[in-house]
Amino acid sequence: MPRRIFAIIIVLLACGCVLALPAARASEVSHARIVRLSYAQGDVQLSANGGSGWQKAIANTPLREGMALATGDGRAEVEFETGLTAWMAPNTVLQFTELALEDGAKLTRLAVTQGTATFYVNPGRLDSFAVQAGQLFVHAPDSGHFRVDVFGDGSSVSVLRGAVDVDAHGPTQRVSSHRTLALRNDASADITLAANPPSDAWDRWVSDRENAVTPARDASFAHLGSSLGYGMADLGYYGGWVDVPGYGFGWQPYGVGAGWSPFFNGYWSSFGAFGPTWISYEPWGWMPYHYGGWVFSPYYGWVWEPGIFGAWSPATVAWVRTPTGALGWVARAPREAATGTPVNLIRGVILNTPAGMLAHSPNAVVSVGAKSGVRVVGDWKNDAELERFSQQAQVAAQSSGHGAPPSVQAAQKMPAGPAPRIATAGTLSGRVVRYSPPAVAYGRGNGGGYGGNSGSAAKGGAASPSSSPATASSSSSTARSGSASTSTGSSGGSRGKP
Repeated sequence: MPRRIFAIIIVLLACGCVLALPAARASEVSHARIVRLSYAQGDVQLSANGGSGWQKAIANTPLREGMALATGDGRAEVEFETGLTAWMAPNTVLQFTELALEDGAKLTRLAVTQGTATFYVNPGRLDSFAVQAGQLFVHAPDSGHFRVDVFGDGSSVSVLRGAVDVDAHGPTQRVSSHRTLALRNDASADITLAANPPSDAWDRWVSDRENAVTPARDASFAHLGSSLGYGMADLGYYGGWVDVPGYGFGWQPYGVGAGWSPFFNGYWSSFGAFGPTWISYEPWGWMPYHYGGWVFSPYYGWVWEPGIFGAWSPATVAWVRTPTGALGWVARAPREAATGTPVNLIRGVILNTPAGMLAHSPNAVVSVGAKSGVRVVGDWKNDAELERFSQQAQVAAQSSGHGAPPSVQAAQKMPAGPAPRIATAGTLSGRVVRYSPPAVAYGRGNGGGYGGNSGSAAKGGAASPSSSPATASSSSSTARSGSASTSTGSSGGSRGKP
């Protein structure tokens, strides 16, 4: 009897242990992804909270979930972390509905509320990429290109390569390469599936843009070997690689003079919990300001070292207070402790006031040498004045006072035909400049790309910037391929590895 009771107790304890086991951990979803406005030409505006309070958008602006972009008489390009790309034609509105991470998988959900946009997608095995185009919900399960046209009374999706799944009225439809599905929003819910119409000026511009960017990006992959895709092409276009003793190969922008300093030509904004975020006027100013760190070589001058790619940083700087109490920042070196005294302090401190930063006032560089008294702020939340600036900048971005751009109220009527498209897409004039790799190794001879002779190193690359970083604010909208707009080149776009 005692043995039987003991056995029952053991069984009950075992059941209790099973019942006491915690439930399986729910999937963790983070909404902290950041993507990049990599190109902005003409009238491009940004809303920080999805459609109210618009402000002018420039290249290198970080974009996060809940924001919206709108083009008037302009074009825009958005790069995602792994090389996925969205291109916006004139009079287009694109909303970033979801930019999330779930157990490592990237969840991307966008919405085109009007106009024309083209997408290159190459999702990972667990990733999800979808676009709401009017009443069409387009899901891209595999690598491919597709274009959406959203009218005031209908929408269409044209698959240029690969295939997409489309939810409209009724069951999901698979739309394969070279086919267009169109939906009219009237009571009949008319859905048509037909061959793609001939390529237009917008298709050719996107194709030429890809053909120009791909070799520049692939050239950078040879040095970085990173899984990141955004900002790679800019390194190929706007600079070259040098071997710095003790650090290995690093990157240096073309055409910088002896007085140039990183984190000087740009301004500070704020993106919620990220705090003060650097937005560079220099067209290449994405990866070198959000990853890695900067070193100063006696031979080459300032060089960006990629280091080990980790999480995106709002700015790889150390915030400091000078002996006079002025607020400043110093470029961090790679692998440098976030709270330690920056080794680049001897190169000077870049100064501004929170009020000046809010107004985008010019920055200034002062030399502090090795004298004591400079205090490292560390986390921006450790400085009350800097924290107030961050809060004020965020409020200003969300209520900038700008009216909505004309494109928000300019939806077109859907034309007749089984494969309708917006006829005015791609009407801006100009051309896409092709990438030409440097004819000589950069950083060798003639000052090694540092100082007054640095321009000679750029002669081999046709796409080097036409203006110095000091005037980069006027050329920031002329992104890595120069004055990119309508071209009469071929429409058979190619795409390298993301």
